[in-house]
Amino acid sequence: MNSSVFSPDFQTAFVAMRYFLGARGEGLGAPLGDAPAARVTEERLAQPERERRAEALAVEIGRVVRALEARNFR
Repeated sequence: MNSSVFSPDFQTAFVAMRYFLGARGEGLGAPLGDAPAARVTEERLAQPERERRAEALAVEIGRVVRALEARNFR
């Protein structure tokens, strides 16, 4: 059950941006509380291979940029 008040898109963007800004390790989404989408994104950004982490981050940052360009990010 998702008890987070934040949308899955927001959860994912939050974790991706924290990672992009230099935060690392478990708990990137901790400020969001019970946030399943944040946990999934954390797992993607914790891959042992640097290339896989970079790919995951690029996908999520791309989504953030497109949402900001469309001015519909909430």
